[in-house]
Amino acid sequence: MRNILTLVILGAVGFILVGLYIAPTQPDLRSWYLANACEHLDKLSPKLCQPMRDADGARGI
Repeated sequence: MRNILTLVILGAVGFILVGLYIAPTQPDLRSWYLANACEHLDKLSPKLCQPMRDADGARGI
């Protein structure tokens, strides 16, 4: 049970790190994150998707 919980936590952290560091430089991945993941990541912190919005040219408020 502890191994499953560890995998879930590592998966969530990896998902966020990909969104922060890799997605802004990859157009297809960036558009997927902006369309699907940012609505959920913005609930954690609005700054998580800001690098992708800046790279896409869309400025968030």
